[in-house]
Amino acid sequence: MIAALARFPALPASERRCTCEAALLLLMVRIALALLPLPRALRLLGVTQGATGSGRIDADQAALVGRAVGRAARHVPFRAVCLQQAFAALLMLRRRGLAATVHFGLLRDGGKLKAHAWSRSGEIPVTGVAAARGFTPIAAFAA
Repeated sequence: MIAALARFPALPASERRCTCEAALLLLMVRIALALLPLPRALRLLGVTQGATGSGRIDADQAALVGRAVGRAARHVPFRAVCLQQAFAALLMLRRRGLAATVHFGLLRDGGKLKAHAWSRSGEIPVTGVAAARGFTPIAAFAA
């Protein structure tokens, strides 16, 4: 943790700002999903079910958001799971006028059902896409 804090000032200003934004959004999403029923939390966050994100696509901005969310998720003082990371990324992409979609998927693994959430900007992976291999998408959300 100390080493990460020591490296943080060496990051470019845009990376530092984006990481701080990601940390705040991870906390906001975590609180909303913990305290409210899912439909109400989604309304509060301005997210609609069954839609695909509209907006422009910028691979560099999508990558910046993905890095920032990943970095923030590793260092916030709570466990930021894939669902929180995906929705935080969606909100960050929306703020930038970029297309953003969160996908939920399920996987049956030896009789156990596993769930995973990932985000994309158009077809560009942002968070959790690598871990989504094998998961069957069952729902999509956009902002």
